[in-house]
Amino acid sequence: MNQNDKAYKEWLALCDRISKSTAINTTETPKEQQARIKRLLASFEDFCYYYFPAFTESKFGWFHLRAAKAIINDPKIFAVLEWPREHAKSIFADVLIPMFLKARGELTGMMVASANEKKAQKLLGDIQAELLSNQRFIHDFGKQSGFGSWSDGFFQTNDNIGFWAFGRDQSARGSRVGENRPNYGVIDDIDDATVVRNEQRVDEYVNWIKEDFMNCMPLAGSRLVIAGNRIHKKSILAKIVEDIEPGDPVNPFIYHLKVFAIETKAHKRAEIHNGQPAWKERYTLEHFEDRFNKIGYRSTCREYFHEHVEQGIVFKPEDIIWGKCPPLKAMEQLVSYCDPSFKDTKKNDYKGVVLVGRIGTNYYIIRAFVRQATTSAMVQAHYDMHEHCKGYAVRHYMEANFLQDILLDEYDTEGASRGYSLAIRPDREKKPDKYSRIENLQPLFERKKIIFNEDCRTDTDMNTLKEQLLSFPYGHDDGPDALEGALSKMASKARSGKIVPRFGNYARNPNR
Repeated sequence: MNQNDKAYKEWLALCDRISKSTAINTTETPKEQQARIKRLLASFEDFCYYYFPAFTESKFGWFHLRAAKAIINDPKIFAVLEWPREHAKSIFADVLIPMFLKARGELTGMMVASANEKKAQKLLGDIQAELLSNQRFIHDFGKQSGFGSWSDGFFQTNDNIGFWAFGRDQSARGSRVGENRPNYGVIDDIDDATVVRNEQRVDEYVNWIKEDFMNCMPLAGSRLVIAGNRIHKKSILAKIVEDIEPGDPVNPFIYHLKVFAIETKAHKRAEIHNGQPAWKERYTLEHFEDRFNKIGYRSTCREYFHEHVEQGIVFKPEDIIWGKCPPLKAMEQLVSYCDPSFKDTKKNDYKGVVLVGRIGTNYYIIRAFVRQATTSAMVQAHYDMHEHCKGYAVRHYMEANFLQDILLDEYDTEGASRGYSLAIRPDREKKPDKYSRIENLQPLFERKKIIFNEDCRTDTDMNTLKEQLLSFPYGHDDGPDALEGALSKMASKARSGKIVPRFGNYARNPNR
């Protein structure tokens, strides 16, 4: 590589940082050194904390340790690590695991594959930098220099262990140094936005992994690790795992560890409002809330929750506008509409409550609650919207078939703590299919008649509503459905000139 090449200069700077961060203890005796090495080789976690201080400023997350245990204990593992962005997939799979295996004498060679040759070479450069510059590793396990360079896609250490880099379109056949064939393979971010749009090419690369790449490694024992996040429903990673459609079983012959950026205590997907970071040792909820607001709903789903949401075909970004809401006293109508979404499917797992005000032919989205949340959180939000409009006439609606005892109990419980019961009207109106109803909002957006409250521009719920509109009909639609419900009730009231009989303000039944 040209000595003036930017990538090479960056690699040299990386080597310098590694060397400076791994100073050795010169007062340690040989006996103490051997005792320490023995202890570190028995613990992946302690090994990494000692040899890689620059990478381990934050403690490992539960998923790092679980995956490490599975990979280290099974020399024939085929693992898929489906982890979010910025959760150390590459460092874990491309550096820490193979360095640990090499230190224990279990590595006979390593192959790295990625979306293209240049990217794979850069990933290979990370481990060569450690082997050549990590003073602690060299002090304990000897000099690792051999010949070759990551920039050429191959190097080997002085103990005849080879390291290769391949792009998707390269042949990996014949990879070996003497009798040593690589027994560790890692496929890192093999998908990209271009290839996932062509299912035929996706299938070709799935076959490349299973045939060309995997069969370069010893049949008697080799580890293959695929690391990435699911950027498309039918991506290469998704087809390896095989759970393309909801409910599809995972390939029983792989170890699959799927991690969501925000999770429940049981490590299931959660939202900002009712979960915690999977890597809580490194990130806070505030870190993710800031990022999610900046990149939007679709990118958040894809990059942090492994859910591909296609760009919608009904609403356009230029038709979503933000503006200053007039004061509540100027509103001719104020309506809130709740879509509790009790359906237990991936398409309908958000709860939506939207507060809308109307002046003439303009509709102002004042507040929104669009979350994967508990019923009690939704009820609290509905009460909060009512109190935001305190002193002004506001009508609250919910689809009649949702007004069940379980919901009424939640409203009663919240009402008891606030000293009043929210007056909720049942929406008994027969409606056309959801797609048609929501699609009918498009002319209002196109004519800039629907305005998002400028004061809530950074609000997560309002942005989720916006992104659900932009992804319609491919994504979640509970927010748009609640918005359509509110506008529909305003239109029917304006046509009839009548007040719909109120259902609510009922006396709480202590025996219920």
